[in-house]
Amino acid sequence: MHGSLLIDSDVLIDHLRKEKNALDFLSAELEKGTMLFTSVINRVEILAGIRRGEEDAINSLFKILIAIDVDVAIAYRAGEYMRRFSKSHALNIGDAIIAATSVEMGLKLATKNIKHYPMKEIQIIRPY
Repeated sequence: MHGSLLIDSDVLIDHLRKEKNALDFLSAELEKGTMLFTSVINRVEILAGIRRGEEDAINSLFKILIAIDVDVAIAYRAGEYMRRFSKSHALNIGDAIIAATSVEMGLKLATKNIKHYPMKEIQIIRPY
């Protein structure tokens, strides 16, 4: 197995919009045997912006992703990130939880929104 990645909402949205770079990135990772994870927060973000007719595509995408629930360790770390970065970096609670999920689960985070994650302990992969 190649590895594991936590996929951020921006990449998932690009995939749903059939952006070639996103389609190629996720396909290549799956071909390499990479396990693809998503936070339940990413699911909320995707479902909040659902467009008419996207339900089947979203359900298909969610089937290839392993969902990670927020547990106590993730909640504590997200709270720490909110204390440290909400004022200085305008960190929102969703990104704090995604960052905490990445660190607590030992997953690299695939995102284009690098500025949303000022935490030094996160391993960020810019997918394209």
